[in-house]
Amino acid sequence: MTTETRYVRPPRETLDALLEEGFRAAGESARPPDATWIEVGSSTLVVLAGRTALRVARQPSVAGELRRAQALVDALPALPFAVPESTGEPVTIDGFQAIPTLLVEGEPHPPNEGDPEPIRDLLEAVHSLDPGPLRPHLAQPRSFMGGADWEQVLRDRVVELLSPNLQDEARRRIDALAGLEPPSVVVNHGDLAGSNVLWHDGRVSGVLDWDLTALDDPAEDLSSLASWHGWALAPALADPATVARAEVFRRSVGLQQVAFSVLHDRPADEVARVVARAERHLAA
Repeated sequence: MTTETRYVRPPRETLDALLEEGFRAAGESARPPDATWIEVGSSTLVVLAGRTALRVARQPSVAGELRRAQALVDALPALPFAVPESTGEPVTIDGFQAIPTLLVEGEPHPPNEGDPEPIRDLLEAVHSLDPGPLRPHLAQPRSFMGGADWEQVLRDRVVELLSPNLQDEARRRIDALAGLEPPSVVVNHGDLAGSNVLWHDGRVSGVLDWDLTALDDPAEDLSSLASWHGWALAPALADPATVARAEVFRRSVGLQQVAFSVLHDRPADEVARVVARAERHLAA
């Protein structure tokens, strides 16, 4: 089974070799017959087989970040849900990398609904993590859209790609994001929703994709969860000030996705699709 997004992939021959060596490193069959392909991630694709989730970098440029993020996962303390810890050594071929990890059981929650209690518990579990032992492995805040240079990237490289009639609205949303002043920062997952949060019997069973985890505003994770489960739930998940900041993050998501595509030199057709999606968000 494959979920396809048309993101860039390693060359076919390289990808085949990564899968063979990666599954062998995890103690699985080198050519699993019933693998499931998950392609929704913009930085990695994931192939599931047996007890293994093999994460494959889409480009050589993200291999270092993939290793750093996996070191973070392997350094996490015990949590009330499973995480995809390493199950074998990384494999590198032609600059591309694959890392075998534990296949975490569960299913994504249906969108636009949810019980506030387990969602609050999830936020508390992540945001109460002690940053001390994790600090060497944390991402730079807002690394998805340029890290310390995120504002300049959005203003100078993203806005110009948009239709002229939407550029002022984009600048207003960038202004709002730049003006946020959180009372404190926490260990923030950075992409806490959708297929990255797995559920079983009404509880969170696993959390995946810790690549963007950084010390940042907890409103960013709230924004992801509320966008997935429905904004009507947001007031039951956090205080009004955090909800208000989360709305600012939500309104900038399309621009962030364009920034990622530009920073990683994605193919022109992929950039065009992301820009079109951002324009729909801006016009809504």
